[in-house]
Amino acid sequence: MAGIRSITIWGDSVMRGVVYDEQRKRYTLLPESGAAGASRALGLSLNNRARMGCTVTKGLSIAQKDLLKGSDQGAALIEFGGNDCDYNWVQVADAPDAPHQPHTPLPLFVSQLRELVRLVISKGMQPVMMTLPPIHAERYFAFFTRRGEDGAPGLDRGRIMRWLGDVQFIYRWHERYNSAVVRVAKECGCLLADVREAFLGERYYEELLCIDGIHPNERGHALMEEVLEHFGGRIAV
Repeated sequence: MAGIRSITIWGDSVMRGVVYDEQRKRYTLLPESGAAGASRALGLSLNNRARMGCTVTKGLSIAQKDLLKGSDQGAALIEFGGNDCDYNWVQVADAPDAPHQPHTPLPLFVSQLRELVRLVISKGMQPVMMTLPPIHAERYFAFFTRRGEDGAPGLDRGRIMRWLGDVQFIYRWHERYNSAVVRVAKECGCLLADVREAFLGERYYEELLCIDGIHPNERGHALMEEVLEHFGGRIAV
């Protein structure tokens, strides 16, 4: 990757390397995430600005502040959507017959994503977008409705299902945000690292996810590292 010596990541907990530790019953960081492993293998310095719980709106705000100082003309890896498409499940359980909006409604998600891409381009950086690792709807549903030692309060599954209709709505809704990422990448002429395709190519992709059904586990990060390392060679000078 001659000419590209660094990569900055703006994203959420997936790119931060957050995993759920079942023994300790809490989220923790991998010693080396897939992104960190790939950047090391490619000889790139890594500035990981991904944050747990981050939506694209928050990510745009972080990037704007970061880029006030200028940029090093490197690559920018952009990964958002998992938190954006999620809902406030406590509110859903409290009022299953009311309308509810995700954390970032889809039209706003698309517009903010476009703005973030345009920002990094304006700073002379090469934008690379990443598809979303697939989630496992049943596992995620069981996780966020649980009652457990980690302080999870437990939510009424019947009331949430009344609003959902079927649990696979969670997967389909997440897929819509992934489709939006692909669409924005095409519209803006961005390179696209298709991590999702690699996960779905595994016969039992859920084995690459934590018990929460949304975060890649250590094996998942190993696969992400392979995809990103292979993809890295395509970054143009």
